[in-house]
Amino acid sequence: MWIGLAICLCLAFIPAAEGAECTRLPLELDQAFSKGDFIAAVEAGEKLFARCPLAAEDLDRLSSEFAAALSEAGRNDRALAVVEQCVARQARSPHCLQQKGAILGKMGRPAAARQAYQAALRYGARPPAAAAGARDDRTEATGHAKSGSGFFINGKGTIITNAHVVADCRRVETAGKAPLKILAVNATIDIAVLQADYAPPAVAVLRAVPPPRVGEDVLAFGYPLPGLLSTEGNVTVGILSADRGMGDDPHLFQITAPVQSGNSGGPLVDGAGNVVGVIVSKLDANKVAQRLGDLPQNVNFAIKAAEVVSILDKLNISYKQGQLGERQSSADLAEATKKFSVQILCFGG
Repeated sequence: MWIGLAICLCLAFIPAAEGAECTRLPLELDQAFSKGDFIAAVEAGEKLFARCPLAAEDLDRLSSEFAAALSEAGRNDRALAVVEQCVARQARSPHCLQQKGAILGKMGRPAAARQAYQAALRYGARPPAAAAGARDDRTEATGHAKSGSGFFINGKGTIITNAHVVADCRRVETAGKAPLKILAVNATIDIAVLQADYAPPAVAVLRAVPPPRVGEDVLAFGYPLPGLLSTEGNVTVGILSADRGMGDDPHLFQITAPVQSGNSGGPLVDGAGNVVGVIVSKLDANKVAQRLGDLPQNVNFAIKAAEVVSILDKLNISYKQGQLGERQSSADLAEATKKFSVQILCFGG
């Protein structure tokens, strides 16, 4: 109670200079964390949490990023204190609870870690693939590489994919052997930004506003099951079946368009060809059937384009924005989407 009161009073009397700093520091923390620069993220986080009140809607995200950076720097005790303060202020903080579980696991406290993960799932955190019936479609072995999908968002060769597609990779390249550089990673949202050294034949147009409505037709494109399916890419169609993901995750859409291993990071487009999401995972039907006695069908997930736009804006990376447009045929959509899509190979992951 006293903490909340103190924060409200501070918010009312922040000097102009401090107000500017408190606007800048969250952006610095977000950007440093997205780039994997944990030293800079810790520095920004220390200043932010010491000097600035945090809005309720930012507390969960910023606390979890700060704690994750501290943990990566080997400061698990301090990281645990950060997430515990977050949960003390907001009990329903999915990212703080999930990060608490990760930290407790590192500290050799598996029982407490499981409790934190379970609480995180109840409040909308994206479940770990092996633990919660969701399977990420990150990789399919292709020789000694693992494969995912991605798409170009500007003429400079910038690519969007999932963070888990490029996790722990020593080398990343396209199926055409073009090297790719990792510019930024946001593991919380599961988005990675890559850079190619060539201009693409076409670029995606992102539609974040207005968001797609439940029931809208969508098309997914990607490179699933390499070595088994077509190397030219595969297209599937369906509808947007829910505007939240598993556990009411607000970062995700639920879709019926079928996806397979290797689809992760690929574009989800609307009827006009705008990218409205990034394919990320599917429900593990076998595990759900074992637990519930019912076999779910066509339950798949995509990260909302609004999340991608937010990350790109923070990184000052250019992209094209789209609006509702004239509906195209599935064949025309597939042809257009293929032109800005790319297969991504991870070596040594």
